[in-house]
Amino acid sequence: MEFTLDLKQDLKLILTQEMKLSLNVLEMSVNDLEKFILKEKELNPLIEVDFSNKFNKKSSNDDEDFSPLELAHKEESLIDYLEEQLGYLSLSKNLKFLCSYIINNLDKRGYLPLSKKEIKNFTGFSLKDTEEALKIVKNFEPIGICASNLEECLIIQLHKKNINDMILENLIKYFLIELSEGKNKEICRKLKISEEKLKEYLDEIRKLNPIPARGFYMGDNINFIIPEAEIKKVGEKYIVSILEENLPKIKIKSIKNEENRNFYNSAINLINFIEKRRETLKNILELILEKQYDFFSKKDGKLKKFTSKEAAEILNLHQSTISRAIKNKYILSDKGILRIKDLFVLNGLKEEICDLIEEVILNEDREKPYTDQYISEYLENKGISIARRTVAKYREELGIKPTSKRRIKGI
Repeated sequence: MEFTLDLKQDLKLILTQEMKLSLNVLEMSVNDLEKFILKEKELNPLIEVDFSNKFNKKSSNDDEDFSPLELAHKEESLIDYLEEQLGYLSLSKNLKFLCSYIINNLDKRGYLPLSKKEIKNFTGFSLKDTEEALKIVKNFEPIGICASNLEECLIIQLHKKNINDMILENLIKYFLIELSEGKNKEICRKLKISEEKLKEYLDEIRKLNPIPARGFYMGDNINFIIPEAEIKKVGEKYIVSILEENLPKIKIKSIKNEENRNFYNSAINLINFIEKRRETLKNILELILEKQYDFFSKKDGKLKKFTSKEAAEILNLHQSTISRAIKNKYILSDKGILRIKDLFVLNGLKEEICDLIEEVILNEDREKPYTDQYISEYLENKGISIARRTVAKYREELGIKPTSKRRIKGI
């Protein structure tokens, strides 16, 4: 019998407990971090928490000290609603994680912008597990949730109503744009159906919900909007100022014996993680201010194209670190309270186009609403070249109905 020895070298990133805690602290909002600090105080006898700044600020009876930032969100969160349904199911730990990952990546319409392959690559789980998790979430209410696009959303709702009509499904899959433009005769010819049958199908489609997230709060799941920092004008320029007073101060009691050494080290680590969180956030905000200076300094300033990927490259950070650092975080500015995430723009022109589309539709005659083709030509006259299908896509992202559903007197 012959024995051989094979040497294999693997490069793996193993996160220590301290590294995990550092990442968790980086991701926390002000509210979550405050709760975490209080929890650590209960576990660690050497930690003291000083709330004097916050209490002095809140205890004032002067109306000038009142801030609308103290108001709580009362909207029902779709994420909470879906995760509550997930909690009732008996699933494996991996499958429950995948379902939660999918739920937390839904967009503001309730659609899932990630493909199966992307979910598989991001999470490291198998395609089989990914498909099973998708199937589970797609069975949650509201019906149509987790669809990849409008067509799938509507078809999911049809199946839930036990309607399995291939012609109707083909009408939804391939002819929604033509429907919105009133090309009924052309659709009837291609699908080989009568206009009366098409009318029946349209009546059925109108009963479906194109935006399953409608009626739910789709912002970040936090209780209070408390800004992390302020971008303000000092002298002739704008600067970033971290609002230190919005977090309690941590103090460490002196060690009386070596038995408390672990508690002491743990407290030191916590302070260091919070300081690292502050520095990372400040660096990101200073870069955002540099790239979006016109937006903050000019009354009619617009956000420019600037992505988190670009920020990561400039700051020599991983893109996931940027994502964690800005999650659920807000800033105070002359433009109001802004979510940091919204200051990154994938396409500056897209924002301008969406504003114009919304403006045109808001001012239309509801008896004769504009078609996507008309809006495309209108924008062309404004010097913006955009295809009709792109107009339709942006309109859907804005949550605006197609022409046929905006018309007051029907088709």
